[in-house]
Amino acid sequence: MVFCSEYYGQKAEDLHERERDIKAARGRILDCNGTILATNRSVCTISVIHNQIEDPEAVIAMLVKELELSEETVRKRVEKVSSIERIKTNVDKEVGDKIRAYGLAGVKVDEDYKRYYPYDTLASTVLGFTGADNQGIVGLEVAYDSYMQGTSGKILTLTDARGIEIENAGESRLEPVNGNDLVISLDYNIQMYCEQAAEKTYIKKQADRVSVIVMNPQNGELLAMVNYPEFNLNDPFTLTLSDEEAALLSAEEKQNVLNQMWRNPCISDTYEPGSTFKIITAAAALEEKVVDLDDTFYCPGYRIVEDRRIRCARTTGHGAETFVTGIMNSCKQVFSLL
Repeated sequence: MVFCSEYYGQKAEDLHERERDIKAARGRILDCNGTILATNRSVCTISVIHNQIEDPEAVIAMLVKELELSEETVRKRVEKVSSIERIKTNVDKEVGDKIRAYGLAGVKVDEDYKRYYPYDTLASTVLGFTGADNQGIVGLEVAYDSYMQGTSGKILTLTDARGIEIENAGESRLEPVNGNDLVISLDYNIQMYCEQAAEKTYIKKQADRVSVIVMNPQNGELLAMVNYPEFNLNDPFTLTLSDEEAALLSAEEKQNVLNQMWRNPCISDTYEPGSTFKIITAAAALEEKVVDLDDTFYCPGYRIVEDRRIRCARTTGHGAETFVTGIMNSCKQVFSLL
């Protein structure tokens, strides 16, 4: 005991301490102008410590009433012999304050945080979302999870051999370290405008989906990335289907639908650039001075290249046009002559 006093002293201290986590606030996500796209709301985690409960029936009745859980569920957890048993997480702070006000022994109300997205669907497939423990699931939330999650703190309380708190012993706290904020290149205003334009196109063209990417040509920064229809980041597990359609799906099918809803086609899919690449062709032709804005062209609706007839989008032809009108018409014949 003399020579190993430090070892046994630590063992005794560990036996007589109860440890509870203090959650760290997850770092926020902000756009390039400082607009908050993802932040946190204060919530509570409700737990019970079996050996400290003096009136189990009162505790059960109170938790059933305030947390709106079944008596069977609450009783099972309250009567379970464990160092600490979690009853419910992500409880509104107002409800947590009411439970704390009862002052029932053995009931613990700890501050916690729940991820909150002020604009619901804005850039949902880009931002991603978090799980019940505020860990990143998809999108930027998981890509930068290690930077934003922070480090939880601890609350240590002294107990006797039966696990009951020692009166007037006080608590020791190890304060949490909040996560780092993430500032991204997306611009809220450009993103919102693009989402509105994508929605109009989606309805007008009866499309399966509409994707939009806006980049800064000077440095490649992404100013907007849209995949319409987006999903609600504050309710990411609700399917964008009717109740009748959702009821017909198996668990595996529902998960597949969710995975498709969460994925980001802008970075997950490959596709031909098509007419969008004509911007590059036009810019290169102007830069190299092989064409002027007033140069004239004639489009009969097609062009023969060796053994192939390449048709223009307008098969009857655009007729005579300048380089500017050729760009406006996205005329294949104009660009094939550059």
